[in-house]
Amino acid sequence: MRKIEKKYLRVVGALRRFLGLQYRSPLGEKDVFELVRDRRVALVGNSRALSGTAFGAEIDDHDLVVRFNSAPIPSAVSHGARTDIIATSIELEKSIMAERGASHLFWMSPPRNALQRWIVRWPSFFLYPRESHKVLCAQVGNRPTTGLMVIELLSRSPCRSVDLYGFDFYRSGSLSGGQTKATSPHDYDTEEEFVSRLMLSDKRFTLRRPGLDT
Repeated sequence: MRKIEKKYLRVVGALRRFLGLQYRSPLGEKDVFELVRDRRVALVGNSRALSGTAFGAEIDDHDLVVRFNSAPIPSAVSHGARTDIIATSIELEKSIMAERGASHLFWMSPPRNALQRWIVRWPSFFLYPRESHKVLCAQVGNRPTTGLMVIELLSRSPCRSVDLYGFDFYRSGSLSGGQTKATSPHDYDTEEEFVSRLMLSDKRFTLRRPGLDT
């Protein structure tokens, strides 16, 4: 059934492109910026190293918690239990929104072929602008990860602070995939440099790592 669905989505996507039809989302950037205004945001990445931490309570103490793609939570002790936003660039089962208790869904990747019907119809659904993706690609010289796109989005927002958990730029691998740093389509070294520069220029951003941050 999944193969049939993927083929159907590709056909629909090709037909929409041929007809010049564009997907639209109920939420725009202004809506997202109002959602995060003056709020403390936790971005919970999918690095395997996060599983050995005890950041869970700290993560849940934020005003908003964002998780990525399949939003794995192997333990509430390390990862927390709350989820307000799921940001993704891959197909998802609709049930994950209820399982995680998420209210908002952000689709970050420009290709729309994997936009399932339930995603398009989600009331609090946001599409990351193609132009923003294009600019970010030029900055990092490669296809950006979902996490980096959300970081870029929040860097232009009026949020109070952004704490990054589970971001080790693929040193420990990912809980949501079996690729390696070498086989991944992303340039994690360049993304790490991007985040490092951002933290120097925007003190709202903090990379939370065990033994290095207090």
